[in-house]
Amino acid sequence: MEVIAIDPAIQAMPKVELHCHLELALRQATLKEFALERGYDVAEDKKFSDAFLITSPMGELPSVLHKFLNTRDVLDTVECLERVAFEVCEDMYLHSNVRVLELRYAPSFLLDKHTHIAADAMQDAIQRGVRRAEATYPMVVGLICILQRIKSVADNAKWVDFALNHRNGFLALDLADNEVDFDPEPFIPLFRRAKAGGLGITVHAGEPKVPGISKNIATAIESMGADRIGHGLQAIEDPKVIDLLIQTDTPLEMCPTSNWLTGACAGLAKHPIKELMTAGVKTTINTDDPGIMVTHLNQEFQRAHAHTGLSHDQLRQCTDWARQHSFIPAERIAAVWPD
Repeated sequence: MEVIAIDPAIQAMPKVELHCHLELALRQATLKEFALERGYDVAEDKKFSDAFLITSPMGELPSVLHKFLNTRDVLDTVECLERVAFEVCEDMYLHSNVRVLELRYAPSFLLDKHTHIAADAMQDAIQRGVRRAEATYPMVVGLICILQRIKSVADNAKWVDFALNHRNGFLALDLADNEVDFDPEPFIPLFRRAKAGGLGITVHAGEPKVPGISKNIATAIESMGADRIGHGLQAIEDPKVIDLLIQTDTPLEMCPTSNWLTGACAGLAKHPIKELMTAGVKTTINTDDPGIMVTHLNQEFQRAHAHTGLSHDQLRQCTDWARQHSFIPAERIAAVWPD
């Protein structure tokens, strides 16, 4: 993966991160430490990279999923989760001047492996890490609960209840996982219930490069109450979906490096973010899985500038849209946003 110098003007921009998976955002040093403590043979850099990192495009999903699972498997105590939550927030601020951060995670994904951890204990640990970061740095952080498409409606209904329990601190609900083989329609009632209960809605939709996949964007907006769309880059295939995004004022949470690494676009220069923005769609720039994909938000901005031609003013526009459409209350954002 290219080493890219960050323009001082980009470094100085205060930023908003809307789409970051907490359990895949941890520092490489911390991930390696956890892995070595648990007996993984990853002392050598190449072995560590082979087991955990994604640094070049991967043509098939199982290899990507394997690295996700390896990372998940080492997060086996509440102490680990609290530390990771704090460090992810700290790195976002120190590396990229992120002032507004939304972190998402799937409780079911973590607890599938770590059944000894109670869901409330897991959430409390993450919130302790977040609160410590907010007390240390001028930033605000919110949490999003992810449902997994590969799980049954009944299983996911339990996590909607969990997310609706406001003492657990969730701002919104998301649907993620295998979009090609698992349609969103069965989960529509769950998202309608979450929206009625006061949660924001964001849905992974229109991500993989599969003909016709942009229909999931329309379903998310029209039937699931989506306020934002995760990724959504395949909207570019259908003018009607582009029109729907514009008419409903629904922004896209775009993640250029991730989209390149997963094969959702043919290359960074082929990413449709500028084309969609020019068409009138609100676009935002995010990291997705920065720990295992070896990126950070400054790098995403720099790559969007270098490879797709977004100007500094257009980058600032992406940030303004992200700030306006964050699920974190506006008054909390105003308290940390520089004048």
